[in-house]
Amino acid sequence: MYASSETTEFGINLEDNPLMGSPEAPVDLYYWSDYQCPFCNRFEQNTFPKLLENYIKPGTVRLVVLEYVTIGDASKTAARMAKCVWRQVKESDPNAFKRWHASIFDAQKKPNSGWAKKQNLLDITESVEGVDASAVASCLQENEQSLAASVANDKKTGNNKGVGVTPTFIFHNPTSGNSTATIQGAQPYPRFEATIEEVRK
Repeated sequence: MYASSETTEFGINLEDNPLMGSPEAPVDLYYWSDYQCPFCNRFEQNTFPKLLENYIKPGTVRLVVLEYVTIGDASKTAARMAKCVWRQVKESDPNAFKRWHASIFDAQKKPNSGWAKKQNLLDITESVEGVDASAVASCLQENEQSLAASVANDKKTGNNKGVGVTPTFIFHNPTSGNSTATIQGAQPYPRFEATIEEVRK
């Protein structure tokens, strides 16, 4: 994982968003999700590990993690917390974000059932190696406006690109510029594979 402040050729500002993979990857994959979304969790558990192994690690796909809050206030809290975690670790230990992100999805329960309340999320954060939960709590308190703006900006950018549900994935080839494809929902891995191969041509 790494940080960047560029705005991509597709018009996405990366300033506050975690990136995974190679900056030189022939395919950018923009991933809008909500931490309370069960279909996002299905993608995280079933498809993401294969994508990571076969495309992200080898440098074919660069994944950009974006927030798209749709389910409730707890989703908003989780999205803001994700921004705080990223701000804290992006320079020193960017992979700590991946551990945090996975831990939150592993802990997911039914939407709006209380599992994603702030204190519970901070308790989960406490157990993630490389993330300082008390610093995250301070960040949430001290940066309310900039965090809200960052989360809102992710959603606005998504809306401008036709995103309306979570998860939504937009694949884009920055070299050809016009090669773009969208997948919505927790689709099976072969669908991702076929889409990546199509877009990278």
